[in-house]
Amino acid sequence: MRMEPRIGPEGRDDELTRALRVLHAPPGGEAFWVSLERRILARVTVTEDDLWWRQLTRWRRGLALAGAAAIIVAAMAARHSNHLRSLHAYNEIEGTRVAPVQVASETEREASREVTLRYVVGP
Repeated sequence: MRMEPRIGPEGRDDELTRALRVLHAPPGGEAFWVSLERRILARVTVTEDDLWWRQLTRWRRGLALAGAAAIIVAAMAARHSNHLRSLHAYNEIEGTRVAPVQVASETEREASREVTLRYVVGP
């Protein structure tokens, strides 16, 4: 059993196949592909000056400025964050502070009461 590739609803159309091959053929035969390969390789050949890390030397001043700016911004953000964290902690401590209450009981002597009063009222 022989499998024949089908093109179109009625089967293979040899005239159409030949026309498509002529239409899509390279414009100079096999020499076209050889010259195309040479042109591509000539454009992509890497020289010592084209290496990517060599390009960074041209940008070093700009990269240094960008790095310094990034460090300054990061330091300012960290300082601001630390300030907010400290402020939040302070407010939390102040909000939960309860005034100390001490109860003085009556004692036999008056001097004892004065000492107790000074203790309660004092800092």
